[in-house]
Amino acid sequence: MKIGRFSDGGDPFWAVVDLEARTIDPVEDSIGSWGPIVCADGPGALTRSGAQRPLDGLAVLAPVEESAKVICLGATYAKHVTGLGVQSHDKPAGFWKHFDALVGPEDEIVYPEISEGFDFEVELVMIVGDTLDPGDPERSILGYTVGNDTSLRDHQFGGSVTGMDMFTAKSAYRSAPLGPWIVTRDELGDGTPDLGLTLSVNGETRQSARTSEMSFGVDMLLAWADARTPLRAGDVVFTGTPEGVGHEDGRYLQPGDVVEATIEGLGTQRNTIGQRTSSTGGTA
Repeated sequence: MKIGRFSDGGDPFWAVVDLEARTIDPVEDSIGSWGPIVCADGPGALTRSGAQRPLDGLAVLAPVEESAKVICLGATYAKHVTGLGVQSHDKPAGFWKHFDALVGPEDEIVYPEISEGFDFEVELVMIVGDTLDPGDPERSILGYTVGNDTSLRDHQFGGSVTGMDMFTAKSAYRSAPLGPWIVTRDELGDGTPDLGLTLSVNGETRQSARTSEMSFGVDMLLAWADARTPLRAGDVVFTGTPEGVGHEDGRYLQPGDVVEATIEGLGTQRNTIGQRTSSTGGTA
């Protein structure tokens, strides 16, 4: 099942997506209400309105509510880590992303004026549907979606007196696309999904890998995050990116670039990089 978040000009709402029919069927209440039900009893237990409507003409939003925690895990693909000069390791790195950094799968990406090293990172993203069961962490996964964990590399590496400014690097205003929708876990089977993920800039493939290349399983990543902050329905967990990012060859994103991030079976996001702006909306 595909569950997305949409707007018709009013308040955002959740809906089940039928891509073949190009329709949606709205779902009442917040993800905190129905997420645990879907995790426990499957997508068939989800109550829909029955008032189907056309998908076309609706704004496709990032599939997340404003109350969600957005957690990013890194150093999860060996080749990418090696390309950044990091030696072997036995656990991921973690950091926060502010909610205001997220945009939808078709929205313009704001290019922050404070950076000269704006980079891309296609990632498998887990959407949490329930509190974590220590004996079966995977059961708390509602589903998966596509993320582009854009990074300001000049701030990530050497951006502060401590050497890394991860807040600035990872939470630039309206910089990180998420979506198009959540594909429920039952469609992908047990364990870490084995899905192809690619990212292109202006039609040129820059990243291409498989999610099965991750050094850690999704259950371990969830448990690692939950040990640091309790996860709940609606929380978002980025799982890291493979090799091929712009930092490796210095080819960073520029205003006007078109970025397409795709994960097999989950969908594609297509975003244009806007002109350099400040977080307050002024043009540099």
